[in-house]
Amino acid sequence: GRKNRIRNARFPYKKYLDELQVDYLPEDAKKRFKELKTLNFIEEGRNVILAGNPGTGKTHLSIGLGINACNKGYKVFFTTAATLINELKESRSEKKLYTFEKRFEKYDLIIIDELGYISFDKEGSEL
Repeated sequence: GRKNRIRNARFPYKKYLDELQVDYLPEDAKKRFKELKTLNFIEEGRNVILAGNPGTGKTHLSIGLGINACNKGYKVFFTTAATLINELKESRSEKKLYTFEKRFEKYDLIIIDELGYISFDKEGSEL
């Protein structure tokens, strides 16, 4: 089941938290790293936003947390903002937007990467 959850999460590659060089993380991330590793935010229904400059470990951290969540039995979905917007637009044009949205209800953790790297057009922003 664990392997299936990791495969179904659609991670672009595997990164693990024990490979993350915590010393290179920004100070704020270092302080919250232990708390994030517990995955309590999932059970508490809290959102986590990893913001920062390129190359600071956001993707590595998010994939590592996602893989840990899969290993603990959570259902995870990983995507980039650009991919998500494109899928939303396609679903809307095919009149399958409701079905696409319902799909997200089965996940315990949804990771949207590269949110700040693209600008959205009006339709994309609304979706």
